[in-house]
Amino acid sequence: MSKLKIAVALAILAVFAWWLFHPKPSDELQILDLVAKAEHGVETKNTDGIMDCVARDYRDDSGLSRVDIFRLAMHWERSSEQVEIAVNQYELDVARPLATGRFEVELAFDQGGGPEPPTRLNLEVDFARQRKGWRKVWLVKSVSGHGLGRDFEGLL
Repeated sequence: MSKLKIAVALAILAVFAWWLFHPKPSDELQILDLVAKAEHGVETKNTDGIMDCVARDYRDDSGLSRVDIFRLAMHWERSSEQVEIAVNQYELDVARPLATGRFEVELAFDQGGGPEPPTRLNLEVDFARQRKGWRKVWLVKSVSGHGLGRDFEGLL
């Protein structure tokens, strides 16, 4: 066997061993990373970033589906408004493959004429670990407390 073949085999073995044995972040950290990714997607008006956080079977108590969230995200991307999101407090209950989070969120909108008074929301978010490609990740399965069904009915 040539030295090159041995080196390639050892490199593949090392990568596989690292993937198998490296420490994985806790479920809570993975969920908080997902929340931060969704927050960043909304603040930067990145529809793909937002939708990357939403489960295929998303459905919330106001009747919004994943398709509705996509439409809202596209509308938001085209709007001139800006928003800054602050998560002031949160609480997570994780029972794999599901989790529930309660978040106290503050939204500061700016339509170009200066910031408006912040809007405070108390959201309850259901998360689920689902297969995405070749791995399982946490995704948002439903959000309640947002009021979007009533406020954005004409956009859907």
